[in-house]
Amino acid sequence: MTMDQFLLHAVVSEAASRLVEHEVLRVVYLGRCRYVLRFTTPSRDNLLLCARPDLPRLHLLGARRVDEVPPDRFAARLDQELAGAVLASLTKRPWDRVVEMRFRLRDREGGAVERCLVFELLGRSANLFLLDARGVVLGYCRDLRSEFRTPTAGVRYQPPPGRETLDGIPVGPEAIDVARDRFGGARGFLEKVSPLFARDLDAAVADAAAAERRLAALLEATRSDAWSPVVYSVRPLHEMSEGEVPGRNDLLVSPLPLLAPPCSGNERGGRGARLASTAFDSPSAATEAGFGLLERLRDFKDLRDHHEALVRREIERLATLTGKLEVELDRARASDRYRRLGEALLAGLSVARVEGDTAIVPDPYDAAGAPMAVPIDPALPLPENARVLFERYKKGKRGVITIQQRLQAVRRRLHEWQALAGPAADTRTPEDLDRLRDEMARLGLVHAPRSSKSPRAVRPKEEPTRVRRHTSPDGLAILVGKSGQENDTLTFRVASPWDFWLHAADRPGAHVIVRNPQRLKALPERTLKLAAEIAAFHSGARQESRVDVHYTQRKHVHKKKGMPSGQVLLRRFRTIQATPRLPTSSVEDV
Repeated sequence: MTMDQFLLHAVVSEAASRLVEHEVLRVVYLGRCRYVLRFTTPSRDNLLLCARPDLPRLHLLGARRVDEVPPDRFAARLDQELAGAVLASLTKRPWDRVVEMRFRLRDREGGAVERCLVFELLGRSANLFLLDARGVVLGYCRDLRSEFRTPTAGVRYQPPPGRETLDGIPVGPEAIDVARDRFGGARGFLEKVSPLFARDLDAAVADAAAAERRLAALLEATRSDAWSPVVYSVRPLHEMSEGEVPGRNDLLVSPLPLLAPPCSGNERGGRGARLASTAFDSPSAATEAGFGLLERLRDFKDLRDHHEALVRREIERLATLTGKLEVELDRARASDRYRRLGEALLAGLSVARVEGDTAIVPDPYDAAGAPMAVPIDPALPLPENARVLFERYKKGKRGVITIQQRLQAVRRRLHEWQALAGPAADTRTPEDLDRLRDEMARLGLVHAPRSSKSPRAVRPKEEPTRVRRHTSPDGLAILVGKSGQENDTLTFRVASPWDFWLHAADRPGAHVIVRNPQRLKALPERTLKLAAEIAAFHSGARQESRVDVHYTQRKHVHKKKGMPSGQVLLRRFRTIQATPRLPTSSVEDV
């Protein structure tokens, strides 16, 4: 879904009338290529610039609190360059989805400085560029790698190609003659600049004269800013919620009422009911309502699909492990063969005939004493070979018990995860998702910190270099991560398989590693208690009196491809309750 050409013009005109000649207070980042310019207008307006590839948009937000996340590099650069600058102009290039914002400010020496922010709302190639006064690119939002647009810092900005046929066409009723001469009439022109109104024209208008009158009305509204924005939706906006994702034409934002609003499902050839319409007082309000709702629905779907995929992958992993254990159990149960071979070798020592790596002896279990081939190691005496065969028999017998116990545990765990497959597929509301997350946490999934917004933008990979370090009363080192990336590095690069791992149950927080150089099977009680208290303290449950903390050995912690930083799965674990607190001794950062 992209902003219609006329809708974008309406939003830009509205924003310019309220923001031009006002100062930028600061730039904040909302995650996923979404930036907000806060202005010092009397109404404390916010301008949203969203370069998210599936929902690029620009509109006013009004004076309200927004949920910020730590800025990416481009957001930090924008705040550094534009905070305190005055917006000199805000314009849209005629018949193109490119918006230019020019700023002026003073440097430390009192000289004039100019900056330009160019927003290309080009769908999956959407991007933001910060330019200097000469038009040289200082920075950009998205690092695209495509033949169409590959941004490069330090070079002069070049507008996107492909709109040359629209050059010189005025933005107003005067464009009708040009549209008739260059594109054969109103239909051909609207197909180039506004698919939304082109489809509406095809559905409602039959003759060319009526089509030109409709285009004239659109162009007059563009010149006079006389808009009546409407959001069309498959159901009334207030009834739409998480768990449903509108089809391609089931949610539309139009700057003017459509002549023939489409029916729901028409992109699939269906004939559903007419879309519900909701009128708004301003283009920005309509854009925020329509696009904001669609973003919320899509974000919920992405989160739901992510958790469903985690459940599915864990079921597949456990099913594969079950099959492998069943094969191992069959092999272990066949260990009686080694006992029979060993007994035959011992019974036939005096008559054994060695042929390479095989000893031929009589079968003591055969009344006729039929010959039996016993595999041996020629470098060892026959009695030693018999001993080796008996050891393999004993090992197999011990393995049967161990494998049976593990197989039983894996089957039980597989059954528990399979029970989540239905709820995961049927998740429809945030409450359903919260219940699913709780069940997944109970089964050992440590969730990444929960955010109400979209996932953070991908940052360059950096090697975490600092952790908190404590020493337990038993002299064992306790290491604590400081971020999602450092948690991953601490768990999967620093910790050994025998070290102990702790994390607050179903809470965002630090991974805690207790070093285990002696390969103890269990932690000393005092060390376990201290490590659990530290894990509870460095978690989202710090203010609670008692916190459940999962603990296990590092070898039982693993991570699936695509999991966010800090998120892991536990194959087996125990739980202890702890009071969130730090030891009285000092902590060392390393």
